[in-house]
Amino acid sequence: MKPILIIDPGHGGRDPGGGSNRHWIEKDMNLKISLYQYERYKQLGVPVVMTRNTDKTLTTDDRTRIVRNSGARYCHSNHINSGGGDGAEVIHSIYGGKDMAEEIASELELAGQNIRRIFTKVLPDDVKQDYYFMNRETGSVTTNIIEYGFADSRQDDERQLNESWKKYAEAVVKAFCDFIGYVYNHSGREDVLDTVIPHISKTKKLHLPESATSWRVYPLNVAPVVGNEKGFLNPAKFNGLTYEILGSPQTYVYIIQTRDFGKVQLYGHPKTGATIS
Repeated sequence: MKPILIIDPGHGGRDPGGGSNRHWIEKDMNLKISLYQYERYKQLGVPVVMTRNTDKTLTTDDRTRIVRNSGARYCHSNHINSGGGDGAEVIHSIYGGKDMAEEIASELELAGQNIRRIFTKVLPDDVKQDYYFMNRETGSVTTNIIEYGFADSRQDDERQLNESWKKYAEAVVKAFCDFIGYVYNHSGREDVLDTVIPHISKTKKLHLPESATSWRVYPLNVAPVVGNEKGFLNPAKFNGLTYEILGSPQTYVYIIQTRDFGKVQLYGHPKTGATIS
């Protein structure tokens, strides 16, 4: 199957990367994060490939050519930062990728990592070209360079990455699934998801804002994605709507009882304006 995503573990082989410390060498941490994500995407049914799956040297031309020729539409380029800062950074092209970068940053933050910045950068002598070669030379593939934190942080990144890299890797998996509309399932990963997946009990209430004029609801036996709708709610008509949460089969998907459609699923990521109380 043609891949939708290619994962690029930064550096490798003769290039150790600069984001190294007493706990890890950057190239190895990048590969560890990437292999974890690769296996998770395969479990979730997301067609995925990698630029490297071993400790091998790739030139800049090799790496970007693999991405361009992969047939994938998106790319994660995984890295660990250096330079004494703190927090994750996500870099996108001047020509696209900001929405995906924001989704990734949002989930990393929910997983417990602070976000230093989401940004793009141009060549000093040519403002029509991206500064970073993974944004500049990967053709039509939408590439996000993900810096999970600083190896030499004077704050808490070193400890966080050493202890919680799986949580951050998983957060990116969830962000990407949400972004492209794949059903995300955390079954079997509770060991790493305590801070990624918010606990929902049956006593919680879901609030839909009065600014929303149309909100999709889905039958219980289908994926909650566009095209599978059972109907639409109109919170604006009622100055907002509130429902008891009857269950949460996956992250940010809630089962509610409605008057018009009966028991249905609803997607309520915080970015949509939905709140839980």
